[in-house]
Amino acid sequence: VGKTSLSAATAIRAAKLGRRTLVVSTDSAHSLADALDRRVGAEPTAILPNLDAVEVDVNQELASHWGTIHEYLTRFMTFRGVDETVAEEIAILPGMEELFSLVRVKAWSESRRWDLIVIDCAPTGDTVRMLAVPEVLSFYFARIFPFQRTVVRTVRPVAQRMTDMPIPSDDVFGAVKRVYDQMEGMGPLLQDPRRSSIRIVLNPERMVVNESQRLYTYLSLFGFPVDAVVANRVLPEEARSKYFDRWLSIQKGHLATARMNFDPLPFFEAPLFDREMVGTEMLDEFGKRVFGKTDPAAVLHRDKPVEVKKEG
Repeated sequence: VGKTSLSAATAIRAAKLGRRTLVVSTDSAHSLADALDRRVGAEPTAILPNLDAVEVDVNQELASHWGTIHEYLTRFMTFRGVDETVAEEIAILPGMEELFSLVRVKAWSESRRWDLIVIDCAPTGDTVRMLAVPEVLSFYFARIFPFQRTVVRTVRPVAQRMTDMPIPSDDVFGAVKRVYDQMEGMGPLLQDPRRSSIRIVLNPERMVVNESQRLYTYLSLFGFPVDAVVANRVLPEEARSKYFDRWLSIQKGHLATARMNFDPLPFFEAPLFDREMVGTEMLDEFGKRVFGKTDPAAVLHRDKPVEVKKEG
């Protein structure tokens, strides 16, 4: 739908308005460097005055945060008869890659080096999983690991004489605690509308609009603030022709539906340009067309659209 281009354009506009800005790609299939037409590394890379960019190296983050735990889980499952290659794969829990991308973002936020961080997320399903992982893991870490550590310390001397089964060392528990500590505060950072907000990017097509509505519902139920919707690749009036007239009519219908369904969220439109929007100059133009005089770094809407309560 063009979320990478829009992320880069948002960051460039904010930087041009004087904010120290970092744009981050957490998508394992990075395309931020392609959009900017610049080399972007796994550490913040200067792109323009006030603008840095980074493509998070998922493998590097996994090795750094999950390596000790991964090694133990692999040994344990291999002992239980799981094929070693399979054990190595399933010892990386679903959402781990996305989680450690968020851990980096949290660290950058706490550094106060930048005024604004723009995250180019992975596609919908991966992003939903990424946002849910800290809460899910916190639940298990808080309830299971302190108890396990006490038990293991008690039985380890006896168990090591009686069985070859791998017993988790204090290093493993230390690594788990570090992960847990890094996740603490993730919820408040992502769910406080004064600090963070999510922007939904869609194209004026039926399936995309429907998926975006489901995403908005999910984010609202879990308390993640959404402050705007951007419809991208909207056919401009100058595209009218015998071939495109029907498409213009179809898009207008989908845009009207989207505006109604996302009301009262601010709704922006970005035209389908007559060329690829690649490179910082083109993306700056893209950002101007989307936001106009609106500050892209501002909180554009504050509301709690969905409340869940139990009756009876």
